Amino acid sequence: MTNFTGYCGARKIFRLLAIVFILQSCSGSLKNLTYMHDIDIDKTYPEIPLPSSYRIRPNDHLFINVIGEDQMQTDFLNTSALMSRGGGSNLEMIYYLVDENGNISYPQLGELHVEGKTILEIRDMIQKMVDEYIVGTSVQVKLVNRTFTILGDIKSPGLQPMTKNQFTIFEALGSAGDVTDFGNRRTVKLIRETPEGRTVKEIDLTDPDLLTSEYFYIQPNDVIYVEPNRYRVYSVKTMPWLSQVTFGASILTTVLLVINLLK
Repeated sequence: MTNFTGYCGARKIFRLLAIVFILQSCSGSLKNLTYMHDIDIDKTYPEIPLPSSYRIRPNDHLFINVIGEDQMQTDFLNTSALMSRGGGSNLEMIYYLVDENGNISYPQLGELHVEGKTILEIRDMIQKMVDEYIVGTSVQVKLVNRTFTILGDIKSPGLQPMTKNQFTIFEALGSAGDVTDFGNRRTVKLIRETPEGRTVKEIDLTDPDLLTSEYFYIQPNDVIYVEPNRYRVYSVKTMPWLSQVTFGASILTTVLLVINLLK
C-alpha cells in the first residue's frame, strides 16, 4: 500500500514537472518569435535622430532633371529630352552612373565630382552652374538605386526597393514577407557601408530598445541577414523524415500527456 501511495505521489510530481516544462517551453518559444517582446504598452518612446543623409558612392545611379519656364531652353541640359529627340528608348540611359572615380559626365556641364556628397549638395552644385546659363530654373536630383538586400530565413529574400527616405527595419522585413518560423529574430546581422569601411551590427528584433536604436532605420545598400534558429540547424543536420517524425512524436506525447492530466 505504501509503495502504491509513493507511486501515485511520484506520478503527480512528474505531471507537475511536465506542466511546468511545457509552459516554460511555450514561453521561451513565444519570446523568440515575438517582435519587441514585453514592450511597455501606452509608453511613449523618445524620438531618435533620423539617419544621416546618404552620401553618393561609385556605381550609384542619379536622375537629374532641369525644369524651366521655357522647356526649349532647358532641353539641352536633360538627357531624357535629348534621347526623345533622337528616338532613344533605353530608359537606363537617362540615369547618370557614378564612375569608379566618383564622377558623372553631365552634358554641357562636363565632368562633375559627386562622390561623398548628399543629394541636396549635388542639387545645389548643379543649380549654381545651371544659373550661369539660364535664369529661373529648378534642378531635380534623385538617387535611383535606393535598394537594400535581405538574405537568410526570409520568405522573399533578395534585392528590395526602399520606397521612402526613412525606412525602418520592420518595414524592410515586411517588404520581404517577414522572417520565417525558422529565422532567429534575436541575432539579425546588419552590414552597412561607411566612409571608414563596412561595419556589421547585431540586432535583436525581440528587444523593445530597438525603437530607440540608431539601427531602427536602414540605409540604401544595407545588407540584412537573418540567421537560422536551432530548429533549422537541427533539421538540416538530421534526415528530413527523422526530424518530421521526431516533431510529430513530440506533439503526440504532449497531447497524450495533457489528456491524461485532464482525466
